Order: sequence, then structure tokens, then C-alpha cells
Amino acid sequence: MKKTKLLGALCASVTLLSIATPTNAAMITQFGDDVKFEYDNATAYGIGTVTGNAIFFTPTTILAESTDDGGLATFHATINIDVTATTTGFSMASFTLLESGDYQLDGGTDVGGGASVDAQGFFQVSSNTSITGCPGPTDLCQGTATYGVGALPDTADVATTWDMGGTINLGDTTGWGSDTSVNLTIQNNLSAETTALGEHAFIQKKFSVSIPQVPVPAAVWLFGSGLIGLIGIARRKKV
Repeated sequence: MKKTKLLGALCASVTLLSIATPTNAAMITQFGDDVKFEYDNATAYGIGTVTGNAIFFTPTTILAESTDDGGLATFHATINIDVTATTTGFSMASFTLLESGDYQLDGGTDVGGGASVDAQGFFQVSSNTSITGCPGPTDLCQGTATYGVGALPDTADVATTWDMGGTINLGDTTGWGSDTSVNLTIQNNLSAETTALGEHAFIQKKFSVSIPQVPVPAAVWLFGSGLIGLIGIARRKKV
């Protein structure tokens, strides 16, 4: 997938990517430079790491695998993250979810085989504040995005990277535009399927990141370089 661009010149924007590991249930609060993140670490995403205004996850259990004629294997994961501005005047205008991982696909040699892998995602941003002018009976502003990896080619069982993501611009919702407290919902569906002997299908998600940015040109450049650095860290973890 192509990297998504920052939106919202007058307000901050947020970028996310998804991945993590399960732990004992507990509400986690982590602080960035201008925001705080609150979420339940009992999900498959686990505990994130905060750097600057970025929170990223590196899970190990979000995966699906099928071998020979094992049929369809699926994995579903969801996390909800409250993001609240802690710096006076800091406002969020757009959110981009970026996710990456790897997969292995070997269709085997049997005629009529059907080995395949797939990753699909759903991303939603909902306001935690009552904003006059937002649609809905409770003044709830909400935006959604869906995304996926598309058809992934056979890799002869060699590990190959994939990435995907989606962007939500708060300005696309009438009466919204920017916010200081929102809830992020990230859902992932991974699937791996084999239908004949000799086939192998495996897919795993390994990285997720969220980054609110200060809305000035210098910060935009810092955002871009910081995101590239975080993705680089994720790719090194795959080696």
C-alpha cells in the first residue's frame, strides 16, 4: 500500500498502524508530548510503546496459518484507544492507520489448489466530546475507513512483507473538523487457506503506530521522518 499523507493544515493529525501481544487485563495510560493514550492491554495488541506523540504496537500473536488441505484459518483482533490532548491548544484533525506484517504462501503442485492469505481492516474514529453540529441524536461525530492488502502473490514459502492502511479526515464529517478527545477502534481480520496437499499459507501482523502532530510545516517534516524511522524499526524486527 502507498503511504498516506498528512491532512489538516490548521490542526494536528494522527497516524496509526496496528500490531501487539496479549497480557493480563488492565487499563493502560501512556503519555506522549501532547496527548495521552488509554486502552485495555488484554487485547492481542498488548502494550504499546510511546515515542514523542506516537504509540506503536509490535504484536506476535495476530496471525493465521493453514497447511496442506487444512481449510480456512482466521484470526480477529480489535482494540479501542482513547486519545486525549494534554497540551493547551492542541487539536486533532486527521488520523491515518498504517499496518504491516509478513506472509508466506506456497500453492504446492496439485492441480486445482487454492492456497491464499488475506488481511482486512476496519478503522473508526469517534468523538468523546459533545460537538454542536455533528450528525446523530447524541451529537456524535464519527468517521470510518476500510482497507485490505488485496490479492497477494505466491512466495514459494519465502517470508515477504505486506502493508495496508486507511485515513480518516475529521473535516469530511459535517460539523466536525477537529477534536481534542477521540476514541480509535481498530479491527483486523487475517485469513489463511489451503485446499490441497503440499500447500502452505501463513500471514501475520507485526506493526501498528499512532502519531498526532503539531500543525506547523517543521512538524510535518518531523512527522514524516519519524514515521519512516518507526517503520524501519518494525522491518528490522522482522529480520
